[in-house]
Amino acid sequence: MIVRMRDNMVEGIEEVIVSLYAKGMSLRDIEGQIKDVYKFEVSTASISRITSRIAEDM
Repeated sequence: MIVRMRDNMVEGIEEVIVSLYAKGMSLRDIEGQIKDVYKFEVSTASISRITSRIAEDM
């Protein structure tokens, strides 16, 4: 994923996290997938915060 200067990569990562979570992946699996595919580190705590916001909306 190429991010233009001054763009926010977090927005795109949030969409990926939500998609992986919806497919039933665990928080640790999502963390590993993001790290392997996007070369971007995100903590399980951050993933949990993102997925909890989605769970509240459901």
